[in-house]
Amino acid sequence: MKKKFIFLMSLFATSLCFTSCGEDEPTPDPSTGDMRFVHSVVVGDNAYVSLFNDLDIGQTNTKQSLVFAKEAFIFTYKKKVYVLESMNSRLYKYGVSNGTLTQEGATMIFPAGAYPACLTFDSEEKAYISCIGLGNLWVINPSLMKKTGEIDLSSYTIGADSGDKNPEPGASVIRNGILYVGLAQEKSQYNPNAGIYVVLINTKTDKPIKMISDSRATMASYYPAGDPFVDENGDIYIYGVGAFGYLESCTEGFLRIKNAETEFDKSYYFPVKTVNIPNVNGNTASYVYNKEYTGNGKVYAYLSIPGNVSNPPDYVNDKSVQAFEIDIYNKSLKKLDFEATTGWVCSLCKYEDYIVWGMASAQGTGYCQYNYKTDSYEPVKIKTEGTPLQIQYLK
Repeated sequence: MKKKFIFLMSLFATSLCFTSCGEDEPTPDPSTGDMRFVHSVVVGDNAYVSLFNDLDIGQTNTKQSLVFAKEAFIFTYKKKVYVLESMNSRLYKYGVSNGTLTQEGATMIFPAGAYPACLTFDSEEKAYISCIGLGNLWVINPSLMKKTGEIDLSSYTIGADSGDKNPEPGASVIRNGILYVGLAQEKSQYNPNAGIYVVLINTKTDKPIKMISDSRATMASYYPAGDPFVDENGDIYIYGVGAFGYLESCTEGFLRIKNAETEFDKSYYFPVKTVNIPNVNGNTASYVYNKEYTGNGKVYAYLSIPGNVSNPPDYVNDKSVQAFEIDIYNKSLKKLDFEATTGWVCSLCKYEDYIVWGMASAQGTGYCQYNYKTDSYEPVKIKTEGTPLQIQYLK
């Protein structure tokens, strides 16, 4: 089995089993009122997941938090919270009651080494989980917290002739009854096969349709980073992360699959690395990390700035990631007026006309706020106990 590069995970039984929740649930606090956000912070080797009301609370703490291993990913759907504890191969579901998270249903346990990291919802009765370590997808009923099927993707592995049977399925999106799943297609750690690969699956039959590829960008992300996404035109945009800048031969960039099409659009390619960026060290970015699409072609995201990386690199302390506005229609970049943050503290989410950014910058550690309609900023509006890992708006 190939050595896996689980980017976020490194920083912070083949049958389905069920157990009760292993975390201590906090005592409800009725005074907390309606909750709009769920977030996680890292303290030591743990992730603390909790709720807060609005962006005026000033500071968060971990007193009402659920505790997980720090490589836990948060997903929300229909005001339910799902925590995918990847390294421990567990999925938990929570409802919001009296201002706290209350577990609903049993805990789902995956086989050892599954590394489940991405969760895509089709409905309240159906969702797909990418098991990076096994090379397959689990089909589940999220309402019942039960496994209902499994999709083997081993036949789509590049390098199968040499014994590799895992294409590393990652983030996905559903459009017009088809699930589009990005495949990392790694040969070894930090060393993907050239090109970007996506497998298409019929969501009615859960049968793969075909795999498509494009040589202009490399490596579909296998962690939840805000893509692929569908814009107002029904077009899918998927980003090739280019081996996170580790290999010069691996190109990055946005690609498009137009509405009603099932192949990459040969007329569209947007590599951010080629854009000259004023007011950043070296005037260039190497790749795009976490991102959020807001409409009208605008993506808000963190970009890695190689000019901010020390020699040798200090991955813990280097402030090498910067907030940007990306215009995927006009292929342009706009640096936002926030200080750079570290590569492992760079969460974000959309809330009304705002982007909320979780950062650890020279301005402080916590959540910053940007109103993209008025182009106004509030650095470190909320201070956090611990470093922000993820934040989601409870829609």
